[in-house]
Amino acid sequence: MRALQPKTRRHEDGGGGRARRMKAVAALSLAAAMILSTAPLAAQADDVDLTPGPTVTADPNSPTGYTGHFVYYNPTATSVRFVADIRLRNWADQTDPTIYQPSQYKPGLMRGGGGYDVEMTNAGNGYWVTDVPLAAGANQYWFYVDNNTNLWVADPANSPIFAPDGLTGTARRAFNKVFVPYDDAKQNFAPLAARQIELPRADSPKGTWSYVEIPGLAPLNGIPRTMGVYLPPNYDPNRAEPYKTIYMQHGGGQDQSDWMNMGDVPVIMDNLIQDGTTEPAVVITTNTNYLGAANQGYPNLRNVVIPFVESNYNVSTDAIDRAFAGLSAGSFVTQNLINFDADEFGYYGPWSGGVSVRATTPNLAAPYILFGGGRWDFGLPNANAVAALDDAGFIENVVVAGAHDFNTWNQMFTTFARDYLWHPEAFIKDEVDTLKTSVAAAGLNKGNTNALTVKLDQALKLVTKDDTAGALEVLNGFLTQVAEFQTAGKLTAAQAADLTTIGQKLTFNLSYWQQ
Repeated sequence: MRALQPKTRRHEDGGGGRARRMKAVAALSLAAAMILSTAPLAAQADDVDLTPGPTVTADPNSPTGYTGHFVYYNPTATSVRFVADIRLRNWADQTDPTIYQPSQYKPGLMRGGGGYDVEMTNAGNGYWVTDVPLAAGANQYWFYVDNNTNLWVADPANSPIFAPDGLTGTARRAFNKVFVPYDDAKQNFAPLAARQIELPRADSPKGTWSYVEIPGLAPLNGIPRTMGVYLPPNYDPNRAEPYKTIYMQHGGGQDQSDWMNMGDVPVIMDNLIQDGTTEPAVVITTNTNYLGAANQGYPNLRNVVIPFVESNYNVSTDAIDRAFAGLSAGSFVTQNLINFDADEFGYYGPWSGGVSVRATTPNLAAPYILFGGGRWDFGLPNANAVAALDDAGFIENVVVAGAHDFNTWNQMFTTFARDYLWHPEAFIKDEVDTLKTSVAAAGLNKGNTNALTVKLDQALKLVTKDDTAGALEVLNGFLTQVAEFQTAGKLTAAQAADLTTIGQKLTFNLSYWQQ
């Protein structure tokens, strides 16, 4: 299918204008230039860098090995507060109730302790500065000016690229990000090292992203409605195999901008694709405000947005090749979609929004659903509620280090794209393992136990190899043999019923997407 070229509103160029420099400096802005200086901030005590924006510097005196230096220019401000979701919790020992400050970093701590809020120092002439130790990954920050906590001020020297039809003023939460490397010796914690996937790589092939107008939706105050579109590196509008599509939904006080900016989707996708741990896919970010009524299943999503995407980009039109995930309020959108029409998408990710999927939802056993949230997240789905749903569907649950913030959501997106998307075996393995446990406890002789167990192992391997037809053939053989063992009195009716129920759930799921 040949892709058309939709009109683009704004593009990310990875740069921006050069900031005004007040004094010669030894460090360059990481956010603007992606270059790290090795000069410690301590050496600049008499020559403070007043370049607006963030500068991250290797610092032997920092507990993390890196210090973030933030400069905000506002000549009319009477006070400025620097706020960042960088306080720490103990991921290595989750019984520890302490909330640690960035200066207290030690291996085992991860961001998830909520907002760090500090008055910036007035350096004169409208410049405000602060320094803080930072750990690996994309770190989120913003400003409060003149103690107005209703307005989350974007860093004008390092601003997110907002959608032209997105939220403004006090209606939105402006999240800036600064990238921080990993220090093997000082940070020394594998889960934190894993957050390097959020950092831009100089050698990775780069995808592109932009805001694209959506024909068919009424403009907002005369501004055409847009969606964010990420195209993977070397996107080919004529590729024989259409790309899969991932739809990402924002939370409250956010819009289609956030997953592309603080959510770090373009960087994470570029890196996962380079590593070969996810498929190149098109990522779409949408705005809840134009999707339509929730009780009607968001008709503008189904009738306008998806058809537009599938007509203008080289993407699959099969539901199994579509995923939809959202954070917080976006999790409610995701779960409403499941309840309204579970097979509109093959994969779902409701994160940090509790559990509202109904076990009675028709065809709930068709899609693959990954619940998740942060360990210290007030929206963390209840594990027992998720487990109960798993009886009716193919559902997994992931908990990461984080709170109700992008520390959680960046990790959830990485986990979703890397470990679960387009991997049905990741969702059905639990059912296969349950069947194997039941077979082992059934009192069959070794030969009969082995005959059933081998079939289950083989079916899972075939699903992993994307041989659904082969897996179904093996599973049907398993169900036939279970029936034969019951007839022969080798299994009780109750034992056979338990094995058959789960076996039929598996065959329903795998055969559903072959229709």
